[in-house]
Amino acid sequence: MRIGIIGAGPRGLSMLERLLYNQQQEDIEILLFDPSGIGGKVWRVDQPKELLMNSLASQVTMFTDETLSSGGVVAHGVNLYQWAKEFAPSYLSQTTIKEKEAFLCEAANLLENQPTSRRFFGVYLQWFYARLQERFFDRFDYIQELVIEATKKEKQFILRTKEEAYVVDQLILATGHWEHEQTSEESQLSKYAAEHHLFYQGPANPADVDLSMIPAQEPVFIRGLGLCFFDYIGLLTQQRGGRFEELEGRLVYRPSGEEPVVYCGSRRGLPYYPHGRNQKKVGEVAQPVILTQERLNMYYRTKKLTGEDFFTDLKKDLELFYYKKVIEEHGLSIALSEFQEVFLGATEKEWLRKYPELSSHLWSWDLLDHLTDHTLPYQQMSRRYIEDQINEALKGNVSGPLIATLDALKDWRNIVHQVMLWEVFSAKEYKEILWQWFNTFDAFFTIGPPLRRTQELAALIDAGIFHLVEPPFTVVGKDKRFHLEPEGLTSSYLIEARLPKNDLRTTRNPALISLRDAQILQPFQLHDPSGDFVSGAVAIERENSRVIDAHGEVQNNLYCIGIPTEGVEWLTASVPRPHVDFWNLRQIDRIAQLILAEES
Repeated sequence: MRIGIIGAGPRGLSMLERLLYNQQQEDIEILLFDPSGIGGKVWRVDQPKELLMNSLASQVTMFTDETLSSGGVVAHGVNLYQWAKEFAPSYLSQTTIKEKEAFLCEAANLLENQPTSRRFFGVYLQWFYARLQERFFDRFDYIQELVIEATKKEKQFILRTKEEAYVVDQLILATGHWEHEQTSEESQLSKYAAEHHLFYQGPANPADVDLSMIPAQEPVFIRGLGLCFFDYIGLLTQQRGGRFEELEGRLVYRPSGEEPVVYCGSRRGLPYYPHGRNQKKVGEVAQPVILTQERLNMYYRTKKLTGEDFFTDLKKDLELFYYKKVIEEHGLSIALSEFQEVFLGATEKEWLRKYPELSSHLWSWDLLDHLTDHTLPYQQMSRRYIEDQINEALKGNVSGPLIATLDALKDWRNIVHQVMLWEVFSAKEYKEILWQWFNTFDAFFTIGPPLRRTQELAALIDAGIFHLVEPPFTVVGKDKRFHLEPEGLTSSYLIEARLPKNDLRTTRNPALISLRDAQILQPFQLHDPSGDFVSGAVAIERENSRVIDAHGEVQNNLYCIGIPTEGVEWLTASVPRPHVDFWNLRQIDRIAQLILAEES
């Protein structure tokens, strides 16, 4: 049996590893395709060192462990931090990688609870691949070419590159982030910029953007305050020779003089919440009280769970967790077990009568509004909000009530994935609760930047180099410039600080396009009496990630994983975390066993 994997990023490499370790026979051959090299485009090793991972080194792995529940062969290995200390020096010394000394220095200086640069994780991925080569050298080939067309012929797929055509019996799509067609607004701004010799950067990975044409001291507009925005912070400051220093317990910025003046904003008007200072050991997670595995199993057996019920329970669990942390932080004379019993059986009004000392610490699901002081002018309010973010994050993800609760939500993502797998959501719940409310809340408060990045933003605002602009941050093209209305500011430079939206309908990936046009791929759709939900995700069976074609038929030998399925799956960009039975390792392990069972 010949198996094709398109994409050699973390998902594609995990797929390769799971197939190799689970296979029991000699007669399989695997072809791995990616024009960007091992690790893929996002994690390539030649990108700027200023671009950081969004996870801590000790919380990142490519290996399975004893917590794996999907039944596959466990292949133990080191997390990213352990690799940096145990294997990176010898591995790097044997490579011809550029800036070798910088990588060795990063490995030597790395702390357990620090994020690494993205390129450092890319080297870890290359080492991971090299280990597979050593052990399974005759089972797979890597083809560093772009698959420009994928077609189906009878029960097989033909994958064409510029050089050759390859026939495979099973195909896994792990194409990751890709360019997409421009929206109408992006197209208009791009044309306007070209006509008037302005700089317009549409949605893209900041690592791929050439910022050299932006001169020092010139005003630049950056639209978007999410993760890409924090990438641009490093690229427009440290990469230009500026540096951050610690002074009396806080960061200050020493400019090089080469920085532009940045005006940044978004519809929300405030940057993503940072990760808290880590106080947890590897594999340590917060434990829910309501959504225990026993209760989840009961829900599954009785088939009575709805999406609304699930999120009601999840909210209640998080609120309970938060109030218990408040009691601990403030040393309140309240027995935690007693409070838990009262809280679970009462309304907020009822339990507040018994515990009035908690009234000044109330949780709000309108959390952003709850954390901001709207009586202040915007500049003061936003700067205070950032300072409050930093102070809360510094309390730690075990000790600080707010940051520990947000971290608990991260710990409980496996639960959300489990319920999605059971398909309990109606179309209305899927659209309005899961994606419009929960995904937005989770993204803003739990997948934000490393704390260091938020501290750097504060220092840059204080240095007068970055300026947060009150929403809605409306930019229009007129008089041969970009105008920021109603601020009265103009610039020749506009950057959209976000990645292209994942959408099968607008992707520029040639393999996906050819399969879409042949009606083998279709966008995910959910229709029921509650309404309709259509996303740009590749439609798959959730249980096994097999593709569902435009006629509603399951393609038994075609699978899709990772970024292209965002919109039917959730949080597909996350990298595996060790010792927590991470969901995407389970998913890929199940697919590998299913493919190999076809051969046997």
